[in-house]
Amino acid sequence: MANRMLHSVRARRGFTLIELMIVVCIIGLLATVALPEFQNILLRTKQAEREMMMSSIMRVLNEYTASHGGKFPGGDTPDLPWNPTHEADGSKQAFEMGLGHWADLGWGPDGLLYYRYQVISTGPDTIVVMAKADLDRDDNVNIKSIEYKLQNGMWQRHSEKEEGGWF
Repeated sequence: MANRMLHSVRARRGFTLIELMIVVCIIGLLATVALPEFQNILLRTKQAEREMMMSSIMRVLNEYTASHGGKFPGGDTPDLPWNPTHEADGSKQAFEMGLGHWADLGWGPDGLLYYRYQVISTGPDTIVVMAKADLDRDDNVNIKSIEYKLQNGMWQRHSEKEEGGWF
């Protein structure tokens, strides 16, 4: 009888192969459920970067034109080309202050950016701030454009448009 109790204590020390396989399957199922949600959260944070940057660009552009008699950095039309200059491939890149007249705004983003930004004039009282990126690296580039109209000396948001995937 003593031998049987000793054998029973020794047999209960570790996990059986079945118990370990069940734990691995449960972890796999949890990962399968969590991964798509994690990817969606990453995309939403990158889109939040875009919204913050586009608002900041327009805020400093409004301040610039107000203090320079309605002129843009670079003259009558904005000279604010795509920045960063890299292709919209989903990688993070540094904003290049020496490109065009971006430095004239007296503002620049901190850190690396997923999106490329540009400001163009589409008429005497209309400008468009654009953002472009391929965040999920599937060669389907997302472009967001916000059109602003000049009203009472200030640029006011008029319309916006988004093209491409995942929005």
